[in-house]
Amino acid sequence: MASRTKQKEEARARRLAEEQARAERAQRARRTRLLGGVVIAAIVVVAVAVAISTSGGGSGAGPAPGTSGAKAEATTVNSLLSGIPQSGETLGSPSAKVTVIEYGDLECPICRDFALGAESQLIANQVRSGKVKLVYKSFETATQGAPNPGVFSTQQAAAYAAGLQGKAWNYILLFYHEQGKEDTGYVTPNYLDALASQIPGLNYSQWRSQSTSSTLASQVQAENQQARSSNYGGTPTIIFQGPKGQTQPISGDLAYADVQHGIQLVS
Repeated sequence: MASRTKQKEEARARRLAEEQARAERAQRARRTRLLGGVVIAAIVVVAVAVAISTSGGGSGAGPAPGTSGAKAEATTVNSLLSGIPQSGETLGSPSAKVTVIEYGDLECPICRDFALGAESQLIANQVRSGKVKLVYKSFETATQGAPNPGVFSTQQAAAYAAGLQGKAWNYILLFYHEQGKEDTGYVTPNYLDALASQIPGLNYSQWRSQSTSSTLASQVQAENQQARSSNYGGTPTIIFQGPKGQTQPISGDLAYADVQHGIQLVS
């Protein structure tokens, strides 16, 4: 088995390659927008697009929980998700014909870029309209070899505990919006608690008790093992499922046009 150091180096190399691919996709997307344009029909979509453009989407550190910047990020997340049904780690209508599965690591900066970009557009459009439901699963990449080696299960289970109250995606997106700088050990009990405290309607004492559940930790480990056994290339890994079948897993920061194309393939 490769050493932890080697695994970390390999993970970083994959992320660099994904970032280069992301830049190339962004360039293609800009050309596409110049040719065709984008029509946004709902006020909520406009608000989300403005929030995305102002929040950046880069791989730097986000605002620390509890700061004024974090409060603004929490408002963005809560507005994006307001009124959309949630159950466990699933966001969207149970009857949606298309399912988009994301294997993610909450400390992964590329996952953050995807969440603040194409994924937020997906939620504002296809998920909110009931056409697509979004499912989150755990896959350890960026967290591996971090200063707190056992924190992956803890941080992912914290999001799943919010899911027991129908708030998993609030926690997931807050984590991405307020994600710290990689390899700095910022994920502490206080950090995880502060994220939970920003979620409206969350029973904090219930969440805190359930966040240490062995059942949730086992779920995280099972999903992580399944991603490794399937040889997924990194995070996020996205899979589209629908009436016409299932796509091959795609790893990296997908552009919104790529997400739309994946949905069309299986619809």
